[in-house]
Amino acid sequence: MQNKIKSKTRLAFVQYIFQSEFLNTEKHESIEDFQHHFYNSNIAVINEKEEFILKFNKNFLKKLFDNYKNNIDKKSLIIDVNNFINIERKFEKWNRTLKALTFAILSELNITDKKKINIVFDDYLNISKSLVSSKETKLFNVVVQKYIDKYEIAKE
Repeated sequence: MQNKIKSKTRLAFVQYIFQSEFLNTEKHESIEDFQHHFYNSNIAVINEKEEFILKFNKNFLKKLFDNYKNNIDKKSLIIDVNNFINIERKFEKWNRTLKALTFAILSELNITDKKKINIVFDDYLNISKSLVSSKETKLFNVVVQKYIDKYEIAKE
């Protein structure tokens, strides 16, 4: 699968988490409904004048979605994230976009081949740069690095 398509699929995954978890739109919207509404839609990115058409790999998105819904314990992830940072602004007070990014990458890391961890990490960092502030991107970077280290995800 092409890298651009994977990146756009990850962006769609972040959008799905944001929408379903934090906006409570159609609380139990299926991934198929989401794909129907967002595939080929126009997307604008912060600080860029142009929009682009969101095309993503539906099978890969479904794989990410199934893992997130069936294998991720969000309460445990939140506890981990709060233990990784030494600031008073705990995960519960982060903006919703940063929360969605964090849930997305931590979920995907659990099903990613160890040889591809850096590629996935770099991709989400680039996505974060277009969605949140540089300060929040740095926080995101620290949390993901500590998660990888704690669970020895990148080690073989």
